[in-house]
Amino acid sequence: MFGKSKREAGALSSERPARHSRGWGDVRSHLQMSESLRVLDFGLTSPANINYLTSLGHSVYMANIVQDATRPEWQKPASPEATEDPKADPDANFDVDRFIAANLDFSGRDFDVILLWDTANYLPSAMVPALFARLRDVLRPEGRLLAFFHGKLTGPETAFSRYQLTDSDDLLVLDGGNFPVRQVYQTRQVERFLEGFSNVRFFLGKDNVREVIAVR
Repeated sequence: MFGKSKREAGALSSERPARHSRGWGDVRSHLQMSESLRVLDFGLTSPANINYLTSLGHSVYMANIVQDATRPEWQKPASPEATEDPKADPDANFDVDRFIAANLDFSGRDFDVILLWDTANYLPSAMVPALFARLRDVLRPEGRLLAFFHGKLTGPETAFSRYQLTDSDDLLVLDGGNFPVRQVYQTRQVERFLEGFSNVRFFLGKDNVREVIAVR
């Protein structure tokens, strides 16, 4: 889970314009003012992110679950009724519990900062509530979770990306692969995902992306 594959390394390309992020600015300040934090960074393995975070004296772990979630092995057999129903949700048969156990088992580690980015938009909708519940469990008290949420299903700004950290409030945006936005979530839905966190703040970006910082 925390390793770097050749496929991942080769997928980081085609840098797009930098993205200003108030959420990253807030988390960056916290990282710069703190010592020896443990950071969980979602997305394709990024040597640049690893170097940046370790230069601040923190340890970093990587998790890339969007690609893993597309594999057919996580689909449970559909019922005959669902197979015949053209309106049936294909994500309803996603084996959430087995996927969480296999891909979000951090071997007893917990974290001070989780950089989830826009991962939730690219996952089967059935597993998104369980994802946030799992991340709440592995986030230390007073720890911070940064998440992005797209407001549209399509458009150039919804392309799956790898966010590369910088020493400013801007993020470098790199192509991360060909994965579509699977679901758009409204503010009330996001608030339900984040129940149990002590403080939640929203920021709206110019690209119709809502940024959320949740404190455990």
